[in-house]
Amino acid sequence: MKIKPVSIDESHEIEIHSLSHQGEGVGRVDNFAVFIKGAIPGEKVLARITEVKKNFAQGELLKVISPSAARIDPPCSWADRCGGCQLQHISYEKQLELKRNIVHDALEKIAGLNIEVLPTLGMECPWRYRNKGNFQVEKVDGKIRLGFYEPGSYNFVPGKHSLLFSETVNKVVNYLEELLSKENISVYDRKTGHGYLRNVLIRESKAQGELMIVFVTNDSAWKLAGVADNLIKAFPQVVSVYQNINRQKKAPLFGPQFKHIQGKKVIEDKIGPFIFNISPDSFFQVNNLQTEVLYEKVAEYASLTGEETVIDAYCGIGSIAIFIAGQVKKVYGIEINETAIKDARENARLNKISNSEFMVGKAEEWLPRWVEEGNRADVVIVDPPRKGCAPETLEAIAKAKPKRVVYVSCNPATLARDLKFLAERGFVVGEVQPVDMFPQTSHVECVVLMSRVGKLKG
Repeated sequence: MKIKPVSIDESHEIEIHSLSHQGEGVGRVDNFAVFIKGAIPGEKVLARITEVKKNFAQGELLKVISPSAARIDPPCSWADRCGGCQLQHISYEKQLELKRNIVHDALEKIAGLNIEVLPTLGMECPWRYRNKGNFQVEKVDGKIRLGFYEPGSYNFVPGKHSLLFSETVNKVVNYLEELLSKENISVYDRKTGHGYLRNVLIRESKAQGELMIVFVTNDSAWKLAGVADNLIKAFPQVVSVYQNINRQKKAPLFGPQFKHIQGKKVIEDKIGPFIFNISPDSFFQVNNLQTEVLYEKVAEYASLTGEETVIDAYCGIGSIAIFIAGQVKKVYGIEINETAIKDARENARLNKISNSEFMVGKAEEWLPRWVEEGNRADVVIVDPPRKGCAPETLEAIAKAKPKRVVYVSCNPATLARDLKFLAERGFVVGEVQPVDMFPQTSHVECVVLMSRVGKLKG
């Protein structure tokens, strides 16, 4: 068995050469990778080894020996614990450069594509951009607090001063903490499965200033009537209140049942000139301004003339389809979530879109069937979840032989995997454009243009 060059509790001086997709600095000890939270490429640091795996180690930053010129003091005092803003200690200009490098490295190492990646499109003001926040509920020193958990743990971090949310949202969080504490609402215990209030989700319309509050509870009874009444009186911006019942011990944020408690059933927001109704569990990009930048790039890469038939796979509430509908002959949206498709159809109606059609289904099942029926698309747009496209979807795209594929991705690794699949089936990468949808975090969105230039193999 090969002896690893590092051991737990050893300290090493390490040169940092790159940034991981989780925002950690990456260096090497005798060619053995070490990931160090808080380290920046170009720095030399002293780190203590905290964990050793088969092919890499984790290290704790002890001292920055040679700091990067891009190192800054994080404006948030919780930045090193929260885990939500992994890059606050790096200047914004450098963040954009590093995100470009993350995309380039993934394409080169995973897909074997040594191609130019354009500079990341950033924000003029990279703060207070989020329109949605999921706040954990904990009891701290006898008081109810809303916040977040440190990565990989249930260590609580206060959330009422987050610089990613508007000042209004932060004021609502502060007010709710006081209100819930006075009401003596029981808090859900994740170990025992007992207690009432689990989470509070806040959605904010950046266009209208409206707020939707969703209280996630472990019980179907509604015990927060007084809280909701007082909240609406104190904040007229709160126009919609829901309860979600989630009794599962280990579960995603929402359970299957929503109860509309007060106010509107949806809030209205915009991307560019287009209106969208947002339900409690709708997928809607969290950064309105950068979503418009992203969608403009999608439309540019699609090279639309008004004569195209376009497929929008993984269409969600129809935002991309609606954004481009005025520039195409016909657009089809496919999405597995029935509620999202209901919202998409309503959003098309709101925006007076008559050349769209939205279907419930899995892209990997609907698209192959659609192609087998003899249909063809000029452009296929895919915006899949982090796991990327199913192989059946990619195979159907290849068989459909569209002139162009526009791939929107939030995960450079699965993007690279899927681009390699399509490249082996007659498509070539034209342009790669990162977009900074999530400033201060290690996440990067990307838009890629692929064109069909060859015949299918086999």
